[in-house]
Amino acid sequence: MLKASARLAAAVVPRVSASMVVTAPIAGATEATAYNYRVLMVRRAEGGSFESALVFPGGVEEADDYRDAARWQMDAHKVCAIRETFEETGLLLTSPSALSTQREIQSQAEILLSFSALCTQHDIRPLDSRPIGRWITPRAKQSRFDTRFFMLNIDDTDKFLLDQLESGRIQLTELVAMDWLRPDEVLQANAQSQTALFPPQFYILTQLARFKRWQDLARYSPGMSPLSPIEPLLCPRSDGKVVALLPGDRAYPGTAMAVDREQPTSSGLAISDADLFGEDRVEESGMHRIVMKPAKKAGGFYAASLHQSYLIAAGRTAKF
Repeated sequence: MLKASARLAAAVVPRVSASMVVTAPIAGATEATAYNYRVLMVRRAEGGSFESALVFPGGVEEADDYRDAARWQMDAHKVCAIRETFEETGLLLTSPSALSTQREIQSQAEILLSFSALCTQHDIRPLDSRPIGRWITPRAKQSRFDTRFFMLNIDDTDKFLLDQLESGRIQLTELVAMDWLRPDEVLQANAQSQTALFPPQFYILTQLARFKRWQDLARYSPGMSPLSPIEPLLCPRSDGKVVALLPGDRAYPGTAMAVDREQPTSSGLAISDADLFGEDRVEESGMHRIVMKPAKKAGGFYAASLHQSYLIAAGRTAKF
């Protein structure tokens, strides 16, 4: 039996955080263009929680997020995601402002050093966004996050936002780069072991890639309730790959097909190697997992593939 990486005893309490998935139209795209939109991606600096991997902008919630949420009558998680996006990339996802250029926005940010103060001084407020998922870092990890993911789709009439796209600035203490990339570009780079991703980002990008037109992104659905937490169970496999079991998978604790499996112990969860194979067999069912290869000298994983052939009740969460 292989031991899954979840350690049930003395697990680190995850920090509450939020992340923003921002999409924007590609200027000049035609019907023949494979994808007519891009996604904002940032690359984390080495030594951090997501070192060298591509992620969506985001970070840990702060007390100001809750105070601002009360005055704007918004969800504090949404405020956090938009604030972090601004602090990390300079992209101001708010109602239109007299700050008409990115240079003016950056100048004000450098003086005020506060997203909240910037909004107050210029009488602007964050745009609304929609929840698309909630992911919790596996329990074996020392740095853990309980992250709400939100999506904001810029359309071709959002002049205030479109004018900001090509002139962002990155937060050098945490990021080394930012870019607007098509979802298929990122997934192809991951498949070729050129860009490392973590399970949440890979999962969301895979779902995004089903939509080739930004006009259709309003139909994006995470499949599960965006409020239901997804806590991957990372299981090393005998072929050197890692399987991230997700709620609904036949081998995930709490799933109906897993009720007769060995009970959890303080050292982890015992899952047979045989349970971790079978993704290439068409007849296999009851799968909700990501199979991936650990990235060397970087955080995250390469060559990830999502296998999804399961049914799960809306809002159900597994306990282990």
